[in-house]
Amino acid sequence: MEINKYFNLLPNFGNKNTRKFTTIILTLIALSFFGLFAINPTLSTIAKLQKELEDNQFIDNSLRQKISNLSILQQKYSTLQNDIPIILNAIPQDSQIPLIMGEIQSLVKQSNIQLESLQNFQVELVKNNNINNKYYSFEFSVSGFGSYDNISKFISSLANMQRLINIEALSINRQTDSNTSLRFTLRGMAFYKK
Repeated sequence: MEINKYFNLLPNFGNKNTRKFTTIILTLIALSFFGLFAINPTLSTIAKLQKELEDNQFIDNSLRQKISNLSILQQKYSTLQNDIPIILNAIPQDSQIPLIMGEIQSLVKQSNIQLESLQNFQVELVKNNNINNKYYSFEFSVSGFGSYDNISKFISSLANMQRLINIEALSINRQTDSNTSLRFTLRGMAFYKK
């Protein structure tokens, strides 16, 4: 009896409308169920492709920025390209003591001063406290006499040489036997790299 009670709850499939309604509902359920499995890979593929598109756009923007930066760097390098040999010659590969002494003598003549002495000191072979353990130096001294303007011209020319020179000390004294001539002593340092 109890079983009949449950059977009475089931719709009457003998009725034509009930069969059509049941068929439509079961068809919709089947389509939803199988459609979910058929559409799920497509949806996940769409999501994956969307993520790849965003990543590719980010990479594209980054590459465009790098290309722009490289273009700017190329332009700046082109403007500096003529200065590179000058910069590289400012600190030569070896001491080139005879060359620098000759250049100093030439500056002395151009400045119209009288050279009293020109001397180079010990060339550094072992590192003491130099930068990066690649750069070496040696000291030199120049002494002579001339007018203040000529000495000033000499010092300015020496400081503006292509070779990197550091003026360590400079003394200028009035000579006792002359009112117009001054005596100067300059101690400088020249650098080179190995």
